[in-house]
Amino acid sequence: MPYEKLEITTLAPVFSWANHPLGSEETKMAKNVASLPFVFKHVALMPDVHLGKGALVGSVIATKEAIIPAAVGVDIGCFVGDTLVPLVDGKSYRIQDLAAQGKEFIIYSCTPTGKIVAAQATAKLTRRDTPLVKVILDNDEEIICTPDHQFMLRDGTYKEAELLQTGTSLMPFYTQTDKNGYTLIAQPYSNKWQKAHWIIARSSLLGKIPKFEGQRTVIHHRNFQEFDNRPQNLKLHNHRRKEHQYNHKVVAVIPLDYTEDVYCLTVPEYNNFALKAGVFVHNCGMSAIKTPFTAEQLEGKLKKIRLDIEAAIPTGFNENKDVEKSVTNWQRWSDFQDLHRGVQDLQGKAMKQMGSLGGGNHFIEVCLDTENQVWLMLHSGSRNIGNNLAQCHIHTAKELAKMVGNQLPDPDLSYFVAGTPEFQAYWHDLQWAQDYARVNRDVMMARFKRIVEKHLVGGKATKPLLQVNCHHNYAEKEVHFDEDVYVTRKGAVRAQTEDYGIIPGSMGAKSFIVKGKGNAHSFCSCSHGAGRLMSRNKAKNVYTLDDLIEQTSGVECRKDTGVLDEIPGAYKPIDQVMANQADLVEVVATLKQVLCVKG
Repeated sequence: MPYEKLEITTLAPVFSWANHPLGSEETKMAKNVASLPFVFKHVALMPDVHLGKGALVGSVIATKEAIIPAAVGVDIGCFVGDTLVPLVDGKSYRIQDLAAQGKEFIIYSCTPTGKIVAAQATAKLTRRDTPLVKVILDNDEEIICTPDHQFMLRDGTYKEAELLQTGTSLMPFYTQTDKNGYTLIAQPYSNKWQKAHWIIARSSLLGKIPKFEGQRTVIHHRNFQEFDNRPQNLKLHNHRRKEHQYNHKVVAVIPLDYTEDVYCLTVPEYNNFALKAGVFVHNCGMSAIKTPFTAEQLEGKLKKIRLDIEAAIPTGFNENKDVEKSVTNWQRWSDFQDLHRGVQDLQGKAMKQMGSLGGGNHFIEVCLDTENQVWLMLHSGSRNIGNNLAQCHIHTAKELAKMVGNQLPDPDLSYFVAGTPEFQAYWHDLQWAQDYARVNRDVMMARFKRIVEKHLVGGKATKPLLQVNCHHNYAEKEVHFDEDVYVTRKGAVRAQTEDYGIIPGSMGAKSFIVKGKGNAHSFCSCSHGAGRLMSRNKAKNVYTLDDLIEQTSGVECRKDTGVLDEIPGAYKPIDQVMANQADLVEVVATLKQVLCVKG
């Protein structure tokens, strides 16, 4: 459905994909935001739009030189145009040339277990005239990027470029050529060399390797039959014959005194990619994985799986009794002392809550797609520490507004101006909180996956067929309409061309895995779910326990008054929400919940 322009008088227009009139309070909230002097172009309302704090949930707000700290977010770092990215054709290309081609291509990526795989990617310009740092490695390679770009550490976690310290070990990407001319890749998880064509063949991506303008393909078919893509018939050439004698450690990080346009890749499956310099970096939150399991394997096991999930993953205000090694090893605990002084007594609680679900609309689900394949999905955030950080900065913004006599239509729209110490402190803490949220989901998903594997295959580890991660309630710098802006997605998901996303329905309804269409008028965004029809209190007054039991028929979940506010009837019909945003996303997979754990 195309958007409609709301008939209201504001500095910036409001475009809505809701396909229904807004209520009076919703209209007032939209007008308040669209009247701010720093709003860029227009405000976009997603199909799931509903009342929030300060700004509507389901709104996308692009701003110039200011940001409203009601959003929780992280900046996405990027690289200068000359940065070389190795493709599986045996050659390395400048990232700006990959962006100019406008095609998908195949890169090397690294899984959470340290295994190098082939993955599809796209490249794009992300920011203009951006401050930069130079990261120098012990192999004499230099990487010029934005200060906030995340580098993959040797333990699989990530750290921003400006926070890297001398001696920090990065996830290595070693390549060499054997005596027969085959490209070899060193697998970090096993320390063994593997022929690149085996990595490519096992990824099922061979037929999708493109030929770029002005470049020759360097994958050869031994029997000269180009459609015979058996591994034994392939030979990849790579002329890097240098023996590597370095350990992929950081030597120095140097701020630069100039700016450049920067670029990044989108890698939907693994969210990272290798650089020719020999390390892996992050690309630009819900999490979902497609498993190799089928519906038949779940028969008679759903209740046991649910009980094990509830025993292993704390919900609501609860926390873990013990802190597991993967949590204590997170390197960003060392940065805790740099967070807002108002949270300095919360590190112990934050450590115990990492790997916990929280409450409200947070969930863990087992779903089936239309081919009866099993998916695992969860939705959670930065827990108590993220909320406290947000409240600290919102308070600071409100106090600043009072000091300067800023007459805002709503105090919750208080903002920070770019370049001020308050803005920098807020942006730093946003990045930390978003990183915490991502690791929190990773820890839970690992436990969740192990539980399912225990019941279905006796604990044997399996490889996901597809992994999707997406943020919502966040802010980042992006280029829209050829200008650098801050984009705040409050209850919305980024949907640039080929971005994978997750749009869940209510428990008992359907959910969707989608790809973005890059709609410019929505600032390349889509909804983050169905959106509430009524408040939690109203839902408890309107519906009964019998209603909950009826509406969640066929779903293994709690059926008590403690989750009555999450009854499907309290949410908008997800099919209508999806129909309203057909110009924003395409559906990749339709999922039906069969198990749901609520916070």
